[in-house]
Amino acid sequence: MRQLLFVFALMSALSLARAAETLPLKTNSVVVEKHGTLEVLTPRDWTLIHTNVHLPGNPPSVEFHAPSNIIALRLTIYWDGFYGTNNPTETGLSEIVSNTVIRTYQNIATEKTLTLEKLKGPDVIGSFARVTDSGWTPMVKDEYPNLATGMFRSGNLWGTFDLLCFDKDGPQFHQGLKIIESLHRIP
Repeated sequence: MRQLLFVFALMSALSLARAAETLPLKTNSVVVEKHGTLEVLTPRDWTLIHTNVHLPGNPPSVEFHAPSNIIALRLTIYWDGFYGTNNPTETGLSEIVSNTVIRTYQNIATEKTLTLEKLKGPDVIGSFARVTDSGWTPMVKDEYPNLATGMFRSGNLWGTFDLLCFDKDGPQFHQGLKIIESLHRIP
């Protein structure tokens, strides 16, 4: 019986991945005052929500949610010179991600070593780390939320992202990563 349930779960995950590849996309535009617009490609059935995370200087924050909230992505967007900051380079972004993950997530993560990964989009650079949060109570035995947290830069716009899903390297994660790697700044 367990094997049959496993087969159904595997088939479902594979069909979700194939469906994600064929979904029609829509362009979501996030206007960042006079600094440009960040375009984000998502499947048409995803929801865009403007949020306020109450950070100094009130940078724009948006969330994208897949149907049934199986994947959630939050972006907080800054621009070069924001609130007196220096303009972070790719190396600077990686250092910030590393320090943040060690300080904020390392103690609650099931992973005991930090692995930084690079974004590979055509118009975006950055890095991220994946964290399995062992502190959350699983709805299903041994199933924990996975967080990919990182930073991106596209033109003069840069910021942070958090991608929350329930698979660390499966179709949910890859669909969310594909959205992050689609980031594109237009004037």
